[in-house]
Amino acid sequence: RQQHAGDYFICVTKPDSETNAEDIIGYICSTRCNEFTEESMSVHDASGPILAIHSVVVDAPYRRQGVASAMMNKYLKQMLSFSNMVADTGANGFSRVLLLAKSNLLSFYVDCGFMVLRPSPIV
Repeated sequence: RQQHAGDYFICVTKPDSETNAEDIIGYICSTRCNEFTEESMSVHDASGPILAIHSVVVDAPYRRQGVASAMMNKYLKQMLSFSNMVADTGANGFSRVLLLAKSNLLSFYVDCGFMVLRPSPIV
């Protein structure tokens, strides 16, 4: 996904004091599509009107510390800004942001500003 939809992929890193490298502690990846179906999740349509969030991942030691909330807030602001910038060039920005959520994470996504529409037909 990162190769084909790199503009819709972000990582959160933390410096590793021992190696001076950056460790990835979380990421969000998405693709654009015309409709959110199981088939569309494996294809990126750069002009699709839907931004489909596939993964919101935080490494276990950093969970329940606000990392996912901060990452999601930054991501959504960045994506909306990017979509508007794309639209300003005459290309199509996206008009909707959708995601699949496990039932135990619904309240997290609602707190991030999402609405629960229905149970997903995508397994």
